[in-house]
Amino acid sequence: MILGGGLAGMAAACHLLDEDWQVTLVEKRPYLGGRVFSFTDRESGQVVDNGQHVFLGCCTYYIDFLKKIGTWDRAYLQDRTMVEVVKPGGPSSSIAAGRLPKPLHMLPSFLAYRHLGLWDKLTTVYGLLRLSVTDRANPHLQQETFAQWLRRHRQTQRSIDNFWDLIVKPCANDGVEDVSATMGIMIFQDGILKSPRSSRIGYAREGLSTLMGEAAKAYLESNGATLITGHTATSLHLDEDSQADDPPIAAIQFSNGKTLQADAYVSALPLADLLPLLPSRLADNPFFAPLAALETAPIVNVYLWYDRPVMEQDFVALVDSPLQWVFNKTAIMGHNGVPGQYVTVSLSAAFNYVNQPKQAVQEMCTEAMKEAFPKAKLARVIHSLVVKQERATFRCLPGSHRSRPKPRTPIGNLFLAGDWTDTGWPSTMEGAVRSGVFAAQAVLKAQRE
Repeated sequence: MILGGGLAGMAAACHLLDEDWQVTLVEKRPYLGGRVFSFTDRESGQVVDNGQHVFLGCCTYYIDFLKKIGTWDRAYLQDRTMVEVVKPGGPSSSIAAGRLPKPLHMLPSFLAYRHLGLWDKLTTVYGLLRLSVTDRANPHLQQETFAQWLRRHRQTQRSIDNFWDLIVKPCANDGVEDVSATMGIMIFQDGILKSPRSSRIGYAREGLSTLMGEAAKAYLESNGATLITGHTATSLHLDEDSQADDPPIAAIQFSNGKTLQADAYVSALPLADLLPLLPSRLADNPFFAPLAALETAPIVNVYLWYDRPVMEQDFVALVDSPLQWVFNKTAIMGHNGVPGQYVTVSLSAAFNYVNQPKQAVQEMCTEAMKEAFPKAKLARVIHSLVVKQERATFRCLPGSHRSRPKPRTPIGNLFLAGDWTDTGWPSTMEGAVRSGVFAAQAVLKAQRE
């Protein structure tokens, strides 16, 4: 039985089905998808994602998942990495992959990058070279922030603001001042330097619900899975007759009073939903107790509908602006030619915005758009929407690795999945899918023992 129908739960279910297991997946919402879902905005009539989700070419588990459920052709992945970086009132520049061998494939565009001075570039190249040969398994790197590592390796504040943080913040939903050095180094080693193909940017060309939740539902049902939606797990019952020090789960109780039993249980629930389910006797268990120490970070997305086009690019990153990344949803969704333009402003590590009134956040973004895109000064916002995710991701803070559990728990028939488990990745779609596959593999290994 799998609890939770997000990416982790769907991935675990698909993997176990492929190994000829009978799978029951239970999800409290009436649909699958977890934090990757979309809805129809009533006023505009257009599909809106609950956040602008992006993946990279190195996200191999996620890409394989889309291929498995038959929707890879509805996603887009760049042929080569190219990110335009805009400075309001200043120059535009690009970071792109060239033809040099790894890890030098970004070097030509980086040398022409206009948002860093010559000294900044020289020190950044030095930092990248040092990073490329750093063993991120070194436990000392788990205890310091990436910013501390960067400054120790002669990085300037300008290079941190206009290069390092530009990449780390959307990947980890935290800035370099907070994310662990291990995770910051991982992002660059696997996502940027590994190969010219690893840093290519991809995204959905349709709503997230149809790309993932609905397609995964069809795949699971067509392969014999039992899906139960609209049911919330309320408690895990241990087998009190067991002689084991850590007795197995006997059943799971749901909000409608019913209980369900299975041979193995995979919890793919968000951490905040899992902890209340655990029996009180497990609160001080050395495996489960550290879970409560994991912290979360917010993401805020602002959706703006203009009466005319304001940007030509599919997406841009920004420096020296409260905006971080802006996506041209009209182009991404293939709606070019329709009146106006629909854009998404994505604000990662949005601690400064998540508690502000939505109107204030929308007005801030509207004014910042005018500074970044001159055409926005002549355009009128005809509709807007602000979506706040207060606990969007867990935080990869120094020391947080100690709270990220392996998929196999001391309870013999309970396994954990979720992007917050020990995947080696930050809280991403790739991390979620990896966790589901790892949990399914742990179930299979336990069966063979």
